[in-house]
Amino acid sequence: MSYLVRMASLGAVLGAGFAMAALLAIEPIEAHSRNALALSVDSCVIATRTLHVPFPCLAVDLADGKGDGYAVIRPPLGRSEVLLVPTTPITGIESPDLLGADAPPLFQDAWAASRYVVAALPRDPGRTALGMAVNSRPSRSQDRLHIHVDCLRPRVVAALARFGPRIGDSWTRVPLPLFGGRYWARQVSASSFKTMNPFKLMHDGLPLARRSMADMTLVIAGTTLPDGRPGFMLLAANTRGRGLERAVGEDLLDHACRLANAG
Repeated sequence: MSYLVRMASLGAVLGAGFAMAALLAIEPIEAHSRNALALSVDSCVIATRTLHVPFPCLAVDLADGKGDGYAVIRPPLGRSEVLLVPTTPITGIESPDLLGADAPPLFQDAWAASRYVVAALPRDPGRTALGMAVNSRPSRSQDRLHIHVDCLRPRVVAALARFGPRIGDSWTRVPLPLFGGRYWARQVSASSFKTMNPFKLMHDGLPLARRSMADMTLVIAGTTLPDGRPGFMLLAANTRGRGLERAVGEDLLDHACRLANAG
């Protein structure tokens, strides 16, 4: 590749990255371009292909051009949080592309990306203090699917430890509200998680999800199963409910990561 082409590519990437950072850092969330994240990730892909650097992302995996690649990006002003974003355009949780047999393993990739969360913290809080969340269409600010990866709120970790032993491998109503939302939950082993599709598991297992995936939020937390094996807790809720039924999955995450800063 010629020097001029490389410099032109670098200029485009830097421009897109700085424009997104300025936009998200200065303007209120309601004023954001709903395509800002998509533009930034697209610039990461261009940079990776032409310059072999993922800027402004932390990492880009193009999956050998098979269409199920992803980017890991830290949001502007973010401390430990990262976003896992598919490189193939997917609008959000309501996309049918997430339910097919060839759906990309996005949550598995997001869990692997939690290493960037841990690396940004003063100490490793442990897998049961980490979680992933996808917001519903009404509660998200960007129209490019992204999985939030960060620490869990201390009260959420405590609640999961308390009611976790009562949750098995079928969807069960969580006995108490979690930050304003009533969730359905089920547990899976870490080994089963490697090959499962959480989006489809929610869609097929919950009638409210089959009625409207766009209104669903999905959170996955690291947990320990009753038999001591590592596992995951899946938490799903409808975000258009009333009163205690109103839930935003990202609200279960702690972007200040107090569990890693305590003590």
